[in-house]
Amino acid sequence: MGFERVIVRTKAELATELEKKTDEIIVEGDFSQNIAEIKKGQLNDTDTLGFAVGSGGIGMLVEYGISKLLDVFDPVTKEDKKIRKQIERLYAIKSLTKDSFLLHLKQLDY
Repeated sequence: MGFERVIVRTKAELATELEKKTDEIIVEGDFSQNIAEIKKGQLNDTDTLGFAVGSGGIGMLVEYGISKLLDVFDPVTKEDKKIRKQIERLYAIKSLTKDSFLLHLKQLDY
């Protein structure tokens, strides 16, 4: 089975590759600053699991509720929200350079 890696430079190209669940996506150009913001807020799997276990699962429910509430008041377009959610849920983010990021499908690590 082949390993697929693509380079995207526009939001439309990124959305297409996210829908296909491409193994690795290198993001350059316009949308790379948005990826940097997502990376700042992303926890690794160990931290997420520690939070879930430490709070007895209640923390995950509270986080979900707060996230949904903030989405209502977020002025970002619906398409940008969808892209952000797909990246947060499916991909690990690695910084390659100041203006490029590697999105690696999390399920490939398991």
